[in-house]
Amino acid sequence: MKLLLALHFTLLSVLYLDHPFLDRMGVITALVVIMIWYRENVNAIHICAIQLTIITLEYSVFHFNVFGLNADALHLWKNTRIYTIHLITDMVNFIVLAYRPVISRAVQRVRNKPCGKVHFTISDMSLMTVCLLFIVADLLAMFENFIRNLDYLGFDEEFAKQFWEWNWVFYNYPTIKSIIAGIELWAILSITTHAKKPKP
Repeated sequence: MKLLLALHFTLLSVLYLDHPFLDRMGVITALVVIMIWYRENVNAIHICAIQLTIITLEYSVFHFNVFGLNADALHLWKNTRIYTIHLITDMVNFIVLAYRPVISRAVQRVRNKPCGKVHFTISDMSLMTVCLLFIVADLLAMFENFIRNLDYLGFDEEFAKQFWEWNWVFYNYPTIKSIIAGIELWAILSITTHAKKPKP
């Protein structure tokens, strides 16, 4: 089972470069499979549930064009919207994972289930690290987006034009995100092997 999941995630990390939608759907499928296969492990189930919720919400925001802009809006603001949504999503994911044991215990109490097996796991730490990488990528992209468009923010054009060619993150953003997504896939895979309490 673990070997099949490893092959599945490896394939998805390659496909992500050209098929981000298929990657997200593949991750959702894998998370559901892990939840079913490790249904007795409360930590694994809740970690997967959090990731499923975050992925679904992020996809829904873009799919239904929540906080959409007019078609003639400046690319500065269109890009800012995209990066902001990604940034907020990644920050929320990080915070929820940080408090995941607390949330899990609360859920267990509501369901009148024991909380003894709920603890902070290696998988939590791995996914939090991935979230930090996503956050750094989002902040870099947003910073570059603003500095490349200083003339639209009221700065003198002579001063602003020296930054017009600052576009490395912009053109490599999908690749950067795909690389981190590949790490994310392996972090998710770690749920199947490391859904246990880290050693002190």
